[in-house]
Amino acid sequence: MKDKNLDYSSIIGLILILFVLIIFTYFNNNNNHTNTNHNYSKKLDLNHQEFSITDQRKKNHFFLLENNVLKLKVSSLGGGIHDVLLKKYKAYDSLLSYHAKNLYLIKNSSFLYKLSFLNKKGLNIDTNTLYFQPIFLKKNKKSGIKTLTMRAKNPYGRGFLDYIYTIGEKNQYDIGFSIRTKNFSFFEKKGLVSYLNLEHKILSLEKDRDWENSYTQVCYSVSSNNGKLNHSDSVKYLSEKKTEDKNIYGVKWISHKQQFFSFILIPEKILKSVFVQSENFSSGFFLKKIQLKTFINPVNNEDISFRFYFGPLDLKVLKKYQNGFENIIPFGWGFLKWINKYFFLIVFQFLEKTNLNYGVIIILMTIVVKLILYPITYKQYKLSAIMKSIRPEIEKLNHKYRKDVFKKQRAIMELYHNVGINPMSGCISTLFQIPIFYSLFKFFPTIINLRGKSFLWVEDLTSYDSIFKLPFFIPFYGNHVSLLTLLYSLALLVYTKLSNNGKNNFSKNENDSSIPDMNFLLYLMPIVMLLFINSYASALSLYYFISNIINIGFFFFIKEFMLNEKKILIKIQEKKEIKRNYWNNVIKKITNKRDKNSTKE
Repeated sequence: MKDKNLDYSSIIGLILILFVLIIFTYFNNNNNHTNTNHNYSKKLDLNHQEFSITDQRKKNHFFLLENNVLKLKVSSLGGGIHDVLLKKYKAYDSLLSYHAKNLYLIKNSSFLYKLSFLNKKGLNIDTNTLYFQPIFLKKNKKSGIKTLTMRAKNPYGRGFLDYIYTIGEKNQYDIGFSIRTKNFSFFEKKGLVSYLNLEHKILSLEKDRDWENSYTQVCYSVSSNNGKLNHSDSVKYLSEKKTEDKNIYGVKWISHKQQFFSFILIPEKILKSVFVQSENFSSGFFLKKIQLKTFINPVNNEDISFRFYFGPLDLKVLKKYQNGFENIIPFGWGFLKWINKYFFLIVFQFLEKTNLNYGVIIILMTIVVKLILYPITYKQYKLSAIMKSIRPEIEKLNHKYRKDVFKKQRAIMELYHNVGINPMSGCISTLFQIPIFYSLFKFFPTIINLRGKSFLWVEDLTSYDSIFKLPFFIPFYGNHVSLLTLLYSLALLVYTKLSNNGKNNFSKNENDSSIPDMNFLLYLMPIVMLLFINSYASALSLYYFISNIINIGFFFFIKEFMLNEKKILIKIQEKKEIKRNYWNNVIKKITNKRDKNSTKE
């Protein structure tokens, strides 16, 4: 029976990477639109200051508020926000196969909120049935802030209910929203129950609906500092995979996060209790439906104020609010998040200043990272070369101690010590690179600067590239063929073949049948990666493809110019000779000492 070879450090590293991929896929494979009507805005009519009940027969009208980045349409029916358009971004158009449509975070009242009042007499008011009249529109000349006040008449008596919207003039993605009651006779000192109800159906905006849905979830921050705002409080989440509801206490803010955009509800005062529910949609234009309810206690002629954020998950933009909003960007968990925020993001932003194509930036980023990791790569190749050189010695020991496993292992470890290597250092190097490997899975699909950016045949670097659509679905792989993923898998196969061709694997004797031959796992890795990342961001496949091309280049460069296997073998023999001479001298001294002692006697 022929000897079989086994490189333990490579196998351990491979198993660790496979384990990471399986865990990552488990947590990221998740479950997974309505008729639209176009409405036109009309100019404000400020002639009337209140509505009577007969006004409810009037048609719904819309009123605009906008700045450089936002365009809001406010409805007279219910007084709520009907549409929110982000001016600087586009939504994916499946007909054109790129981001070309106007990007609406809210469309046709997909975002509904109402106040509900119930007094002890059994009278009920839901504000979504009231008609609001715009009574005030003003722009502050100094700050540029525009204020729109929408007013509805109390249907059961005297007084009014005002919704007050404010929007900044420049590049602000947040708006102010205040609720004010004016001489509202419905209020009584006791027996009044009032609460805010909000329902948000989140629109699909990206190429891959299922992938986008896996990044869509409720995020929130609660106060843990005696009711005071504490910016260090961590962000918590509802499940992105399944329907979930929860009572949350001491809410500082709550976000309905998508892959690249978010709505954030920011109360002026901490909300004592909020009930929130998230429900998945398996198909259609909507990804999820999110509902929340919180009790409020309005006081006549006093405002209850909130801020609404409708905007991108851009780290620089979110940091300006100094409220921890940037933590909802899914850079990963634990120290992986730190690697992405304080290493990959910094490198990416630095290279972004070159104004090159983003595909070229990713290539340059790969080169920078590989150069930084070069010392580790060099040590791995050096270990590989030394192990290859001592392979004949290992085979001799395998043959010599074929019947005694413990003596064989002790002899092999002694050989490693003599040549000055630690075979486990290859495993340690692999362990060091696993966090980087995994971090990139979270980095590229969350960088909004890459969204919609093309490179060669790739339409969007944050989504998969597809050169052929399959008429069927393959588990794990999907229903399309990604060229970048194919190129990466081929490059990985070539690199695996080169790095293991005639490699210093440990020979195994016939009697060692208890140890299986696992070299085939090394060549299984390209197939596994082909299945796992076919539907991931094409930027990830591009990075790994270039990374393996560089690995192949490093392999030949180090082999040809930096490591001379003959010299390594000579050094090994020299070390063995030095050790042999050392022990010979020791034995000689002991023998001489014995001879002297016996002569004296």
